[in-house]
Amino acid sequence: MMNAILYPILTVAYAGLLGWGIAILRRGAPWSLSVMLLAVTAALLWDNLVLSAGAWVRASEGFERVHSTRFLLHACITPLLVPVSYEFVRQTGAEWANRPAAALTVLLVTIGLIVLELAASVSHLRLRPVFEHGILTYEPVGRSWAGGVMIAVVMAALLAAGWILLRRGGPSSLLAGSLIMLIGSALVPLTGIPSLHNLFEFILAASLWAAADRLAFRARHGL
Repeated sequence: MMNAILYPILTVAYAGLLGWGIAILRRGAPWSLSVMLLAVTAALLWDNLVLSAGAWVRASEGFERVHSTRFLLHACITPLLVPVSYEFVRQTGAEWANRPAAALTVLLVTIGLIVLELAASVSHLRLRPVFEHGILTYEPVGRSWAGGVMIAVVMAALLAAGWILLRRGGPSSLLAGSLIMLIGSALVPLTGIPSLHNLFEFILAASLWAAADRLAFRARHGL
């Protein structure tokens, strides 16, 4: 029952977060950073919207195809958190982050993660219907190792960026949100409530926007 309640709440919360993100962009947040964060937020909004629909929609081939878009977006959008992490560091004025080699490395890592996920996970994706806690979802038949690699790289980038921001006097929300996501993900299997993972994802997304908002504020006031 918890899933049937939490997914719709998170869908509405993500809609609000998307609106806040657009407002932050208009207040002067870096364009490249904001656009990538908007893409991540929109993908998570779609993910929770589809999961919410599982409370009313019956199993069908069409609904399975809709669910497949969740995994496609996960493969293509989640790796953007690597350049997001890099952009946060670059905004603090870190000298190494402004070198062409750093930007090229981030670009290659991001493309590599997307290609890896598409080739090892999405191209072999087979889904099965699962009815759990009042929600119909479609889950992969077997889990690819590529997903674990991608998540590990993304989390390492977020944690490193959060630590650098904190050390350079930037906002602490990025590091705090990343730590909450890391610890929360480890605890979710113990609770038996899958939707809690989505809650921790929302906390992470909100922390990213909070950091972007703080950087925009400092830029506007010359801090």
